[in-house]
Amino acid sequence: MTNRFPIAPAKVAATLASLLEAQGQRDLAVIVRAARASVEETGYDNWNGGTYFHTLHLELPVAAYAKVEPNLRDIEQSIAAKLETALRITGSDVLREVMITPAFDDASADATPAVPENEIVRLWGIGGFHLFLSHISAHKAAVADLKRELRVYGVAAFVAHEDIEPSLDWQAEIELALRSMHAMAALLTPGFHASSWTDQEVGVAFGRGVLVVPVRLPENPYGFIAKSQGLRGDLSRPATLASSIVDILLKRDRTAEPMREGLVVAVETAASFAHARTVTAKIETVRGLTAQQLERIEAAIASNGQVSGSSGVPARLRALAAGSRGDPRRSAVRQ
Repeated sequence: MTNRFPIAPAKVAATLASLLEAQGQRDLAVIVRAARASVEETGYDNWNGGTYFHTLHLELPVAAYAKVEPNLRDIEQSIAAKLETALRITGSDVLREVMITPAFDDASADATPAVPENEIVRLWGIGGFHLFLSHISAHKAAVADLKRELRVYGVAAFVAHEDIEPSLDWQAEIELALRSMHAMAALLTPGFHASSWTDQEVGVAFGRGVLVVPVRLPENPYGFIAKSQGLRGDLSRPATLASSIVDILLKRDRTAEPMREGLVVAVETAASFAHARTVTAKIETVRGLTAQQLERIEAAIASNGQVSGSSGVPARLRALAAGSRGDPRRSAVRQ
C-alpha cells in the first residue's frame, strides 16, 4: 500500500524523541533515536471524507531490540501515546500506532556506515583499543588525566573536549568516534543524566549494541544501562580507575579480543620503565593471546628500550610467552 503520510519518517522520529526527552522519558527517547524509522499506511475509514491510518515502524539493531523485547508492548504503547500530542495537525492522515521490530539485514548488529581506515587512524591512532569516554564538560580536566592513564594499557580514549581540533566540525567528529569505538565508558558524575549530549551518546552505543561500562562517580546507572551493576570509581585516582576499566574490557566477550591487542600494542609502545612494568603486570593476567601476539611481545623486548631496560620485565615477558605456549592449562592461546 502506498504511503501518503505528509511528514517524513525521520522527522517524525526526531520530533518524537525530542518530546520524550524534554519530558524526562529519556529511555524511550533513546529507543526512538536508535531506530530506523518508516511509516506505513495500515487502514482507511471513509467516514467524514475519509481518514487514512498509519503505523510508525521503528527498526532496531538486533542487540538493541533484544534489550527492549521483554517489555515490547508497553514500550510501543508508551511511545504511541505521544503521537497524539506530537502530531495533532495532519489532516486526514492519522499516525496512531508504533511497531518495533529487529533489523533483518546483514548489518543488523551494527547498522552504522563503515568508517574509512584513514579516518580511524587519524582519530584513534594506529592499533590499540578505542574507548569513548562519555562525560560532562565540568570534569574535562580529570577525564583528560584518565585518558592518559588508559594509554598505558594501549587504550586510545576519545575525550570530546580535548580531541577535536578547532577547525573541525565538532559534532561530525563526535559522530565519527561513536561509529568507530569498540566500547564506551559512561562517567556518571552528578549532572550526567541531565545532559542531552551524554544521553544521546549512550543511546548511540545502545543502538549499535556496543558495550557500555557505567562508572559510578558516584551516580548509579539508569535506564537501559541500569541492569549493569556499574564500576565504582574515583576520578581523583585515574590510574586505579584506568586499571579497573581495562579489567572489565578483558572480561567481556565483545571487548576481550581488541583489549588483548591493545595490551600487546602497549608493550610495543611503552614510553617509560614504569609503563612497561604496569602493562606487564596486566598482561600476565591475560589468557587468549595468539601465537603472533606472543611473538610480538618477545620482539618488543629487543626493539623497545623501555621494555628491555625495565627491571625484571624482560624475564617476566619471556616467561609469559614460554608458559603460554608450553602449559596445556593455558589452552586459550590461539594460533
